[in-house]
Amino acid sequence: MAAAVGRYLSGQAARPSGAVGRLMGRNWVRETAAVNDTAIELLRLVPGERICEIGFGPGRTLERLAAGGAEVVGVDVSPTMVDTASRRNAKSIAAGHMRLHQGDGITLPVADDGLHAVIAVHTIYFWPEPITTLADISRALRSGGLLVLAFRAGEHPLPARFDSSVYNVPTTAEATAWLHTAGFCDIRVDHRPDIAPTIVWVSAATP
Repeated sequence: MAAAVGRYLSGQAARPSGAVGRLMGRNWVRETAAVNDTAIELLRLVPGERICEIGFGPGRTLERLAAGGAEVVGVDVSPTMVDTASRRNAKSIAAGHMRLHQGDGITLPVADDGLHAVIAVHTIYFWPEPITTLADISRALRSGGLLVLAFRAGEHPLPARFDSSVYNVPTTAEATAWLHTAGFCDIRVDHRPDIAPTIVWVSAATP
């Protein structure tokens, strides 16, 4: 029974849906705030930049980016999260400062060289083809564009409540190797044990 519950909740984390998905989204606003805020800090946001968040969930980070003066694009695989984040950010969307899309988790709905930065927090586990997605992020970023990933590093044991058939958790070394393969450079790994000792923040730039 416990394994079945864990598998169900892990599936909801990967693709939230219905009432359970909305409840998990509300919990994430509080639980992941510090990790997301650190990722935003590492972006070194400049007002007017065009930034994409992959897997935006309930939309708190989108809200923070828009408040900082960014033009924001969001992509999420979950229609439930698109609806939730759209409600949260209705004013920014109406003003034309934000566009949200339901995406396939592999490619971004933006033109080549169309972004200054990309941010993805706790979503790399669920990408069907991580290297393909990273290559597409590189395509969408302009030269010198920045990618910031934040994720639970695979060198730490996966809690029992996370189903390993759903969570494909890379080690820091695996993730940096994927970035090199996808053509990124200037790769930097940050640790903030005071915030989250099992989380790494990995920044990388396009040539």
